[in-house]
Amino acid sequence: GGGFNHIPPPLLRSMRESFEVLDSSNNNSVNSADVSNMLEQMGMDNRASSLKDFFPPSGPAQLNLARYLDMLSAPLNDMSHPEELIAAFEAFDVDDSGQIDVMELRNALLNTAPEPGEDMIRLSEREVDGILGEFSTRRAFGAKGLNVAKGKGEVFRYRDFMAGISGGTGEAGGGEAAMVA
Repeated sequence: GGGFNHIPPPLLRSMRESFEVLDSSNNNSVNSADVSNMLEQMGMDNRASSLKDFFPPSGPAQLNLARYLDMLSAPLNDMSHPEELIAAFEAFDVDDSGQIDVMELRNALLNTAPEPGEDMIRLSEREVDGILGEFSTRRAFGAKGLNVAKGKGEVFRYRDFMAGISGGTGEAGGGEAAMVA
């Protein structure tokens, strides 16, 4: 247990709220019927075969909050540390503006092979486009004046993205987003 201690407080709060929604009987536990009911309400596959990952035959029939949080946070344990992500984004940020050319980043995300011996979960084009779209905008003025490399086009605001996943609020006063060229 306790594998969720590294999760940003806003995300942890959302995870707890999702548990409360699933716990319709207010008994501080969630079972396969609770999850099946919620999936059905959302129009998703709620067959027993879909639930076996959450409630394997050899595992517990119910999940308490701690187990639920452990289960949800387990995939996050293998994620890169924020410092590693920032360093990776900065490698693409040619003018230190906090912005990366969307097409260049999209191409790298979809076509970069994992390091030898490293497992990598591939995102689909739809998933990549969804994430990039949420934090993309027209190119803004960079910290060193007008962007020299690729003066126009869509950019990914990675500082805003990092603030979003870490529970922050982004740049003070709107930074780059406020100075759209």
